[in-house]
Amino acid sequence: MNGAKRLVNGDKRLVNGDKSLVNGDKILVDGDKILVNGDKSLVNGDKSLVNGDKSLVDGVQRLIK
Repeated sequence: MNGAKRLVNGDKRLVNGDKSLVNGDKILVDGDKILVNGDKSLVNGDKSLVNGDKSLVDGVQRLIK
């Protein structure tokens, strides 16, 4: 009986191992989301640079007037 119990416990460990692999995949997916969000922040950074250029143009136009 003890041998059978050990086998059952061994199978549980295998199942838990599979769960940890699944969790690893979730972490990878979350990592990809972070990369996508990082790209969005870069795009937002570019927009703020464009807005900064517009304010410079506005300032130059005021000086010309």
